[in-house]
Amino acid sequence: MAERIFDEAFMKRLENLSVRFASPVTTSYGGGRRSNARGSTVEFYNFREYNQGDDFRRIDWNAYGRFGKFFIKLFLDERQLSVHLLADTSASMNFGEPTKHFAAMRLCAAFAYMSVRSQDRVSVMSLSGGGSVSVGGSVGSMPAVCRLLEQLEALTPEGETDLAASVKSVRDIRPGDGITVIFSDLMSEKGYKDAIDYLLYMHEQVVVVHILSPGETAPELEGQLRLTDSENGAFCELTAGTSSLAFYRQALDAYRKELEEYCMKRGVFLLSVRSDEDIAAILPSRGFRAGIIQ
Repeated sequence: MAERIFDEAFMKRLENLSVRFASPVTTSYGGGRRSNARGSTVEFYNFREYNQGDDFRRIDWNAYGRFGKFFIKLFLDERQLSVHLLADTSASMNFGEPTKHFAAMRLCAAFAYMSVRSQDRVSVMSLSGGGSVSVGGSVGSMPAVCRLLEQLEALTPEGETDLAASVKSVRDIRPGDGITVIFSDLMSEKGYKDAIDYLLYMHEQVVVVHILSPGETAPELEGQLRLTDSENGAFCELTAGTSSLAFYRQALDAYRKELEEYCMKRGVFLLSVRSDEDIAAILPSRGFRAGIIQ
């Protein structure tokens, strides 16, 4: 039986963690984040209509008696953060043991779980080709998270990904409404920079989770080889030896350094992960040091 991306033991290890948001929340939806609005947690602010997945304990039954509709109470210093999780599901993610796709789904599930525990609203998008597909809709409750996990496990990596075009196709992102997290190996031919710059233009807090497999970080190759691109079928033939592997490592180190510097200059949070690492151990350690987890 294949390993589940999320189980009770994994969940327990995340119970005291949450996704860190660096700026005050300004949206008008009720949630668990502190905003820059004045008031206290018991100072009434407004109503909004109940949405599927909202905490039913916030329903105002007096309003239901008057209008025949469900409404949620909002309070002045409680705001709900929008967390957009963008998962690269291109064919290159189906590489490694365990695969980069499995690691991405597990990370995506962890971020969804931590966010909903903080009373944030989560949307997950699968990125493939030059577009995006919603996975599970807008999620704001634990039952909805459970349904989302089943849908994540059913996703299959395939095709190519134009990362920038896919990110720009996401319609749920509105200027300044929260955090966007990208889970990808960043092997899109057109690169990651346009995707990041677009999200910054939309005033999102951006988190990039860069996922590589052990075979990509430390390949063990030797002899005459034909390497085939899993997304477009292009191939190259080479002789793998000490010098070629050393050149590969230098190129990978340079790429990682460029990514790190690019993110640092733009205030983008970066977490580099290997697909065989313990995700639940990474988040409270390296995730905390990177400023992503609190």
